[in-house]
Amino acid sequence: MSRAGEISLSFLILFVISAAAFADDRTHKFQQGNDSYQNGEYENAVASYEEILGSGYESDELYYNLGNAYYKLGKNSRAILNYERGLRLRPNDEDIRFNLQIANLSLVDKIPAIPELFYLRHYRKFRDLFGLHTLTFVTLVLYFLLSATLITWILSRRLALRRTWRLISITLSLFFAVSTSLLVSKIIDYERSVEAIVMAEELDVLSSPSGNGTEIFTIHGGLKIKITDQRENWYEIRLSDGKEGWLPSETIEII
Repeated sequence: MSRAGEISLSFLILFVISAAAFADDRTHKFQQGNDSYQNGEYENAVASYEEILGSGYESDELYYNLGNAYYKLGKNSRAILNYERGLRLRPNDEDIRFNLQIANLSLVDKIPAIPELFYLRHYRKFRDLFGLHTLTFVTLVLYFLLSATLITWILSRRLALRRTWRLISITLSLFFAVSTSLLVSKIIDYERSVEAIVMAEELDVLSSPSGNGTEIFTIHGGLKIKITDQRENWYEIRLSDGKEGWLPSETIEII
């Protein structure tokens, strides 16, 4: 083996060892958090889970456990924020949805949403059964399967096999088209629909991005809002009933 090859192999081995050590440390921290939670040491549990998030790792289970720890500490807004972040990764998780519903019961603001057209509502409900990562993975798998079946169909010489592979290719094409449309729709929704949770206990929404703006309505901690614009340290927000206004950026946390 050449000198360059030996160096490359050494770096690869070092990378694998470092990655394994990092994974072990993350698992250890996660277990520490779980043990602290079981022992009623919720502050320690939060510290362990937040440390894992600070390292750049995230998962629906981590957000779920962190949300539970914050809820036990009575920090309802933080609990809701982490449940919502968990649902972004796994939209059909019943445990996260249930605990989010429980946390939302204590919200001061009960704001009805503007009714959505029934077919859009059902489409979104079906699409949101799958997380972004899941849809991306499924779409890639279907792409490679479709490519393989198309090549096999073209290269097949026997008529019976060509018909079979053509049928498989058509079927996979339909699934690929559906998966791709769902994925594109979800990505566009993520880019256009930036949502956040109100962290302040009580907050006056202003008519303009300035402390001198007129107070137009008041909202409270834990409420989910949509961000529609940003100017320096101010966000323009919209409620589910269509009301709009401006808030200082430090008063909310983006999901």
